Amino acid sequence: MIVMLLFLLQSTAMNLVDRFHIPVLEQIAIRNPQATRLGQRLIESSIILIDELGFEQLTFKKLASAAATTEASVYRYFSSKQKLLLYLVNWYWGRVECRLLLEAQAGDPKQRLETALSIISNPNAADLSTANERRLQRIVIHEAPKVLLTKAVDNDHQTGYHQTYADVVSFLANLINAYQPTCHFAEMLATTVLEGSLQQRFFAQHLPEVTNCSEQEDAVYVFYKELLFKYLDHE
Repeated sequence: MIVMLLFLLQSTAMNLVDRFHIPVLEQIAIRNPQATRLGQRLIESSIILIDELGFEQLTFKKLASAAATTEASVYRYFSSKQKLLLYLVNWYWGRVECRLLLEAQAGDPKQRLETALSIISNPNAADLSTANERRLQRIVIHEAPKVLLTKAVDNDHQTGYHQTYADVVSFLANLINAYQPTCHFAEMLATTVLEGSLQQRFFAQHLPEVTNCSEQEDAVYVFYKELLFKYLDHE
């Protein structure tokens, strides 16, 4: 983990795949796509296609064409497009976890919690320095529920497919408890922030009449900071 974090700190000009070698559960992919140039092209192309077409319209035939390879080659990395989306979502949460480990360790409990809240609720920060990083964020906003809200979720959880997401929740919940040890609902607060911030960004893009957040003025961090600390300070 330390070597990986040092690598992240030193990386500056490389593309999304080269910059973020985030460990993802091996069982999700048949072959690690980060280990080969073809695998990296598949990830890069899938991010573009899902962002532009939507997950439902993605096919491995389209992905193979975009990555200049064969459909059979795609299946050497992923058994299904569901596993591909699961990989991308895990990768996103792995990046969030790395940022939390890097940036939310200094300061008093309140400062650490504020930093973590900013990372989670305001992922539009300088972290998203390339077009593909912004595309990946949009994919998580629009498509992530499709790998969580399924009939297979219990089996997927037992396999460890959602462990990275759970680790992010645990990290934030631990910071909540460090700030307010008497809080009995730290995990519920953490998931409310994680899921709510993504949902509010979705609403801002597609149903602006049901949110106070807009793409021009970002109120997500301000809202969840006020909500979180007002609740914790009255515990």
